[in-house]
Order: sequence, then structure tokens, then C-alpha cells
Amino acid sequence: MPQRYTALELLLAGVEGYERWLTSSGQLVDPVFGQPTQYSTPYYAFCNAALARLVPHRRRELAHRALLGLKASLEHVASPGEAPHPSAFSRETGSLVRTNHRDFFWPPILRTYLLLGELGALPSQEIAQVITRVDPEACFRSRPPSNWAAVWLSGEWLRMRAGLSPTSLERFDAWLSEFFAGRVLPELGFYQEPGHPNSYDLFTRYHLLELLLEGYKGRWETELEQLLERGLERSLAVQLSDGSLASAHRSTGQTWTVAAQVAYFVGAAQWLRRRGESERAETAWRHARLALASLARWMRADGTLSPVENCLPPAWRVGYEPYTADAHYGSLALAMLASAVLRGFDETPLGDVPDRAPRSRVEGLPVLRGVLHAHGYSLHLNAWPARGYDAFGIVDLTFGPGRYLQFASSVRHLGSGALYNLGMARRREPGRAELQVMAQADLLSSGPRHDGQDALVVEAWPRGEPYRYVLWARLTPEGAWCRESTPGQVDHKTLLVPYVREAGTGISTEVEVSEGLLRLRHGREEVAIAYQLPVESVTHLPYGFENRRGLCGLVRVDFAGPREEISYRVMRIR
Repeated sequence: MPQRYTALELLLAGVEGYERWLTSSGQLVDPVFGQPTQYSTPYYAFCNAALARLVPHRRRELAHRALLGLKASLEHVASPGEAPHPSAFSRETGSLVRTNHRDFFWPPILRTYLLLGELGALPSQEIAQVITRVDPEACFRSRPPSNWAAVWLSGEWLRMRAGLSPTSLERFDAWLSEFFAGRVLPELGFYQEPGHPNSYDLFTRYHLLELLLEGYKGRWETELEQLLERGLERSLAVQLSDGSLASAHRSTGQTWTVAAQVAYFVGAAQWLRRRGESERAETAWRHARLALASLARWMRADGTLSPVENCLPPAWRVGYEPYTADAHYGSLALAMLASAVLRGFDETPLGDVPDRAPRSRVEGLPVLRGVLHAHGYSLHLNAWPARGYDAFGIVDLTFGPGRYLQFASSVRHLGSGALYNLGMARRREPGRAELQVMAQADLLSSGPRHDGQDALVVEAWPRGEPYRYVLWARLTPEGAWCRESTPGQVDHKTLLVPYVREAGTGISTEVEVSEGLLRLRHGREEVAIAYQLPVESVTHLPYGFENRRGLCGLVRVDFAGPREEISYRVMRIR
């Protein structure tokens, strides 16, 4: 089980863990590549500035670190003609690509500057003068409605509030208008971009929430409030029972998405308390503690906070996307946590999921996903996966906080690149024949729908086939009940169970097969998959797979005899 840090203890431990890669110039370099990457330094500087306020007996040391990082970051932003830091990293050869990520520097630069000013740790007016001279449209790469632009806009608002910006409120509102022209959907509480990632929906809504928290009263105040109202509902629904964010497209498995949930829920709670809505504020606060429980799992044994949702060594690149490295995504996650701690969030992780009645959320176009929550379980079903990132069907099935043995995100075969979810495959003949994996099929679906009050069902039509595929799922105290069928199409069926074998905890998942039952054990954790069907054969392939949570294996259960339907139950035993 992960150590039960408080939020402040986790922040301090994470910052100290990266301190060994801090250079004398104030730059934070990556432990694998030995260079500052993307926005590593400004977020690390902000974390040190936050701790300088929060840990008074170490103020001088921490403020000095923050000041060095602030100067280095500001110098980089104010020199847009210079080569940007590395931002993409080949897993195969370690080759580097550079893209201008200065957009992300602006909020931590302003936050660090303001904190150090409050602490009396700014030696002169020189830094303020440099901040005043920065031209966002010359220095930053993206424009609204990009999620990157939402980041620098939140920094620009801080600069305006500090009286250091030539930007007028009218100009600022014109930038914001681009978001509400179609990318931000206030009535759905959703920010959309290609692939509809849950990660960048959250990321953008968090930075827009920061505008409200920092006193924005412009043309779009009503729409921002509506986005917060509906967006909080969405964030509560797509947070899984282990505290993580439901997997959907890129960056979902990054720890900054977990920390962003902490920051978003704490910010929402602060806003709701201002309005006298104490009950809803308390709900958001509890869910921040649940997200903290997820974040605390990913502290490595060497004391560094992993930027991805596993504790494997950074050089292994497991769960890393091409733009991921420890220096920037580790410090970004810590900075999100620091934002929450500065707002008074020094809580312990939640040990169990918040008390709540069984509930679900079904999202139609443009998302086509469904989430169920009940009895400590969460199940996320994706009916329109982003190609190359997720597969169709049950992408996530979680069993509560503090655990490592979860079904969280699609599993990829390292050779073929094929993606697998827990679920059904078809065979045209008995035996270990070739499979048509339903999670990989080219399926047309109208998305999930409710089947009664406590179940989801999705119907899909495989391209070029004369039958339909139906997936039904329900959560009960006895676990997740799943039924998959091809009505009118009788053939041989297989159940595929991809699982996390190595999460970097020093414990390997063990697999045990008995009649009608498959057991997965990871230390003290145990999950069982039960099926009341005759079995022809079981094949265990423990190597060659991985996902965002670590190195993975795959179990193939071939059922005997032709049939239209299979059913199975997934249970948390301990």
C-alpha cells in the first residue's frame, strides 16, 4: 500500500526528490536526458516558492531555489528566438525534438514572482521590468482556443492583476471569446479538442477556473461560472474509484492529470464556499482527497514522483508518450498539488471512496462514453476510442483507492501495437484459432445508454458484418457483471483478460487458473474473474504487453462450443 502522505508532505517529498537534478543556474534537468525539458524549470521554481511560504523554517533556502528558477525561466521566455527546450523523446534511440512550450511558463512565472514578492525575497525591480516587457503573442506558440493558450491566458490575467501588463480587459475578453465559439461547451461542462481527451478537458477547465478564483469580472464571467457548474459535475463523474481520471486519448495516464483533479476540486470547493454552497464544496473537497490517494501511489522508491501512473524507472519509458519526461511532467504534477496546498488543502489521502449512491453518466456526441460507480467499483466504457490510444469497450475497471491491481487503460502489445481491453473475442473455429477482438474491431455505435438505473449497454455494428455486438455491464456489491453477445451470430467465443503484471512496486502479479475462475494476486490485493461456461483452454501470456500502469500480461480463456453470448463477473476479493 502507498505511504499515507499528507498533501504538504507529498509536495515536500516530491520537490526534494527532484532536487538532485537541480543545477546551480536554477534549471531542473531530466534524470534520463540531462537537460531541462519543456517547462521543467518554471513549475519547479513555483513549487519551491510555495514551500517557502508553507515551511517557514526553510524559507531562505527554498526562496533562493525559487528565485534562481524564476530568473532562468523568465530569461527563456523573454528570448523567443532561442532554441526551446527538448519536448519529444524517442523511446527507441533517445533522440530529441524541440517545440516551443513557453506558453506553459507564464502562470508559474507569475505565481513564483507574486509569492516571492509577498515573502520579501525579490532583490530588485529588474524581474518586474522583464515581466512587463514580455509580449505573449510574440513569445508563446499557441492562440485561443488551444488548451495551451488557456495556460498562458491564466498567467496573463495574473500579470494584469499585478499591474504589470499592457493588455486591456477588452483584449483579454477577445481572446476568451475564441474558446466559447465552439471548443468550450458550457452546457456539457466540457472542453473539446481532437480525440476528446479527458486530460485536456480537465486541464483547460482548471486554467479557466483560475480566472474566476483570481477575480475575473469580464464579458465571459457568466459562461465561466456555467462551465464550472457543469464541469464539476463532469469531473466528479469521470473520476474513477481509485482517484484517477477515466482513460480517454492522450495524457490520461500522466500523474499531472491526478494532481490537476486535486487542484480543480479544491478550487471548485473554494468557489462554492464563497457562494455559501457548503455541501457541494465538501463533496468537491472529498474528491480532492480521493485524487490525492491516487497521486500518492506513484512516489518511486528513490523518492521521485513518477510523471506517469507507474513506479517503474524513468529510462524504461513505460507509460511515457513521446512528449513525456520526468523533469517537466513531474514538476507539473507537483505544481498542481502546490496550487491546492496554497489554498489550504493539507489533507490525508482518502482511504475509501466517498459515500455515494450507485450512479452513472452517459455522454452522447461528441464523446460517446459511459461511466458507472457503485460499491467501491468504477467502470468506464468508451464507444468511440481515439485510434492508437484506447480500444472499444471496457477501458477502465477500478476497485478503490490505494490499490495497484486495477484495469486502467487499454493494454498494448509491444510488437504489433494492437490494443486490448477486458472483454470478448470471436473465433471461427474451435481451438486456439485466430481471434476477432471486439475491442479492436471497426465498430459503429450510437454510444452507451442506460439499461434501467444501474447498468449500461452499448450496441455496435462491425463494419461489413451482418450482425451486431452488444455489451452490457452492471455493478453490484458482488462485483462487475458483464455480458457480451452477437445476437443471431453463433460462433466460438473467447474472454481476454489483460492485466498489470509489474507496476514498479517490487511486487509481481500472480495468475492462478481453476475451474470457472481466474485469480489475479498482487501482494495483498486479489481480484477474481468468474465465468460459468465450459472452457476449452486457457493460455497465459505474461510478457510483451504494457499500458499506462506498467508492464502487463494477457490471459486468453477459450470457451467450448459455439454460442451467441458470454458472461463473466469481476470481483475484488481483498
